[in-house]
Amino acid sequence: MKKNIKRFLPKFVKKSIINFIENQTITNYCKTDFSKNALVSHMTIPFIKNSMSHTNFFEAQSLVKILFELNYNVDIIHYDNSKSVDLSKYDLILGFGDIFRKYFEYPYMYKAKTIHYATGMHVCHQNQATLKRVKDVYEKKGIWLAKSARFVEKTWSHQTVLVDAIIALGNDVCANSYKKYYDGKVYSVAVPFYKTKEGEKIVMQRGKDASRNFLWFGSSGLVHKGLDLLLEYFSKNSDLTLHICAALENEPEFVNAYKNELHNSKNIITHGFVDIKDKLFEDILKSCSFVIFPSCSEGGAASVITAIGNGGLIPIITRETAISSGYEVWIDSFDYSGVDKAIKEAVALSDEEILYLQSKNLEYVLNNHSQKNYYNMLKESIAECMDV
Repeated sequence: MKKNIKRFLPKFVKKSIINFIENQTITNYCKTDFSKNALVSHMTIPFIKNSMSHTNFFEAQSLVKILFELNYNVDIIHYDNSKSVDLSKYDLILGFGDIFRKYFEYPYMYKAKTIHYATGMHVCHQNQATLKRVKDVYEKKGIWLAKSARFVEKTWSHQTVLVDAIIALGNDVCANSYKKYYDGKVYSVAVPFYKTKEGEKIVMQRGKDASRNFLWFGSSGLVHKGLDLLLEYFSKNSDLTLHICAALENEPEFVNAYKNELHNSKNIITHGFVDIKDKLFEDILKSCSFVIFPSCSEGGAASVITAIGNGGLIPIITRETAISSGYEVWIDSFDYSGVDKAIKEAVALSDEEILYLQSKNLEYVLNNHSQKNYYNMLKESIAECMDV
């Protein structure tokens, strides 16, 4: 259906129809007749089409498949649409969004289990951290770049205080951001990634000159994810090379504020949006030894895991990425000094140390962040929440 929509209709009409489809309740998706009913509040587009543009497609599909395996009939709604949902039939509500407020504010007593699926750190941490980064940029550039933050406008506090359990993507850094405000059970689940390349081969084919090449691989929220810090640093250190994989054109205010660094630094190379299935992605992975990501708040930083799992890159990261292989280089502060210290530690590594760390990081991600491991951890967490 969606293929025909794309083929025959103008762009603005296609967008309207797709938005309409996404915001409908998908009833009994698995066409089952079990005795228990579950409602998943997430994105609905993963049940209309497949994509590798983000791991949230696989995550949403996994939630539904697991509930099917646990003998639930599953309905699905978009996370910001709860207006037409009758909650009286559900034994379980799982996900995030408006539905939790509706559930807890409804005047009748329901008996559903409620589980919040948390894709990032607690909103109280994230909003403060991301706006602080915006202020940092303002103090340097004299311009507010709040559109390059990742500000969560709807706090959805019902889902972080009143639910029966929380499942948080990432490590204990992410989980602990919820435990600060929530006295229930918080489960940590390692973020999955899409494996499209043979990382072992890329590690062995990588040349020695890659030890001075760094990759920033991310999506929207360029200030939030620390690209501004890297542009500042690499524009002043021309002996090192930064590769940027991102659709920068989606944040024109950021591009304009950093036009000198982006256009006048030959060691800063922009690739635009890069499909991880393409050969270009493999070529970039081969040319770099490190993936660098000074983000202020993540739920497991799937983009970093993707770069490691496909290319064996060494992560140079902040603790707020909520990932740790045990073989990373830490960025300890969100400023030039923090980036400088971490990069100097990285470039001081010998060829033998680099090869060792690349292999260990690749091994860790393949073992701990595979789709199979994510699925098993997620299923175990949901089953424990439901006392299955």
